[in-house]
Amino acid sequence: MVSIIVAAHGSAAPELLATARMILGPFEQVTRVEFLPGQGPDDLIAEYQKIADTYPPGEPLLLLVDLFGGSPYNAGARFAAERPDTDVVSGVNIPMLIEVISSKGRKSATLESLVKKAESAGTKGIRSFQAAMNPPTSAAEESKAAAPETPPAALVAPGTAPAAGGTMNIALLRIDSHLIHGQVAGSWSNFISPQTLIAASDAAAHDNLRKTLLLQVAPSHIKTNVLDIAETGRVYNNPKYAGMKTMIVVESPADALALVDAGVSVKEINVGGVTYKDGMKQVSEAVYTSDADIEAYKELDRRGIALTIIPEPTPQL
Repeated sequence: MVSIIVAAHGSAAPELLATARMILGPFEQVTRVEFLPGQGPDDLIAEYQKIADTYPPGEPLLLLVDLFGGSPYNAGARFAAERPDTDVVSGVNIPMLIEVISSKGRKSATLESLVKKAESAGTKGIRSFQAAMNPPTSAAEESKAAAPETPPAALVAPGTAPAAGGTMNIALLRIDSHLIHGQVAGSWSNFISPQTLIAASDAAAHDNLRKTLLLQVAPSHIKTNVLDIAETGRVYNNPKYAGMKTMIVVESPADALALVDAGVSVKEINVGGVTYKDGMKQVSEAVYTSDADIEAYKELDRRGIALTIIPEPTPQL
């Protein structure tokens, strides 16, 4: 497994890791290094070596540092020059960190593949809201935009040939007030590896701005749609998508129940995060519930659907 060192001036490194843990939950083999006033490059190299010595010989090591040409980078470059299994990427930011940490646990992860992901995610994470909402269009793009939409067709991943008959294969149904955000787009989508991700919400599907924002933060490697509850039920039961490994996220237990009423069959629902509103009671660190929510949970339970509170995926899931 590739180990990670996050090195930056002042307290930036621990703050970056604290934010990553808030989004991804616990992770291992990621260590922080703070570059403080009065220290020099040799101090950083010694710290890098001290961390490397805690891992088996030959363990690949990726340094994510703040500034190109800064001391953490320059010391990292000197350190990597003596270790063929080590690389340094500058410009560390939250999107880069989340993508690298989420990907490093995969069996196929290599130092080279993580470097590419770091460079790509770090750059793609820099976006302008206004530019995203009002992109420049060519004549060809305007013609394409004028063509009628076929939302369900977007569900099919390239090279996917769903079997005839049957329904989608729901790998995870999660209740999450945020629908698509860091935990869903990073931790859960990487853990489940679905062919398609659906945010099932009447409110979001009928709000063009919110729908656009959700699709902007969706994982780029997974076909993602924001559909209303009824459309999600129709897509789930469409033989065209039979057997397609699917992850669905809804905002509330009421929406989960409505989805089941729409014909979606699941044995278990992951209650990942329900945010607080006036009158709600806290039942876990990230889950609040109202009287109406409790009634929806009870009905789901009566239908034999297991309810689990699991904010982050674990190997035991």
